[in-house]
Amino acid sequence: MTPGNDATGRARGDGDERARRADSHGQDEQAEEVQSAAESASAQSVATADDSTEPAIPLETLAVLNWLGDEGVTGVEARLNDVLDDDLDVTTEQVKIGYADQETVATQFRASERAGARVLLSKPLVGNVLVVFPMDSANKAAALMLQRAVEDLSSVSTEMGRDALTELCNMMANGFVDEWAGLFDTTIDTGSPVAVQDPERTLVARILKQYGVGLFIRSRLRIPQHDVNAAIYMFPGKEEFVTKISEVGLGVID
Repeated sequence: MTPGNDATGRARGDGDERARRADSHGQDEQAEEVQSAAESASAQSVATADDSTEPAIPLETLAVLNWLGDEGVTGVEARLNDVLDDDLDVTTEQVKIGYADQETVATQFRASERAGARVLLSKPLVGNVLVVFPMDSANKAAALMLQRAVEDLSSVSTEMGRDALTELCNMMANGFVDEWAGLFDTTIDTGSPVAVQDPERTLVARILKQYGVGLFIRSRLRIPQHDVNAAIYMFPGKEEFVTKISEVGLGVID
C-alpha cells in the first residue's frame, strides 16, 4: 500500500479508480480566469446589492477582506516553510470573496472529492476554516509531512498518513488566521482539527448548515515543485464579523 492511499484513509487498488482520479485531477486543476481586484470587488458589490438574500458589503470592506485573504496566505506560506521545506515556492490565485447557501453550493463548489481538515474558530471571530486538497495532492502533502520523520514511506499506516495530513491542515489554518490576530490585537481561539474527506460541495454544505451568514473567503495555493494544490476557506459564523471588518478601514492596507 502506498503512503498516498494511506493518507486519504481510503485505499483503492483497481486501475479504473486510479484513472478516474487522474482524470478528475486534470479537470479540477485547470486555472480559473483571474480578474483584477477592482473588477472582482465591483462585481461582488453589485451582486450583493441586487440580491436581497445576500449581505450588501461596501467596496471598502471587500478590499479589506481581500487584503486579509492575502495576509492569511502569507502566514500559511511561513508555516509550510517551517514544516515542509525551508525554501518553498508557493503560488496563489487572487483571493475570492463570495456568498453561498444551500441552493447555490452545487454551482459554486466542485463535485470531486477532497481530503483535509476543518478547524473551528471561537473568539473573537466565530466560524470555520476549511483546508482541503485534491486527493492526489493530499497524498503528496501527507508524504511531505512524514518524509523527515519516516525513512521508508511505504511502511506508513493509513492512520499515520491521515494524522499527518490533518496536522498539516491545522498548521495552515492557524497560519491563515494568525495573520489576522495582529489586526484585531487579540488572540484568535481555534479548536482541534477535524479530519474530513468528501466532495468539496458536501464539505461546504455541512458548514453552511451551522451558520446563516453565507459569506466565505477563499484562497487557492500551489506548491509547484511538489505538484501540490490546496484551497483554504474561511466561513464567518456571525454577521458581527463583517461589522468588525467594516470598522477597520482601508488604512490597514499597505
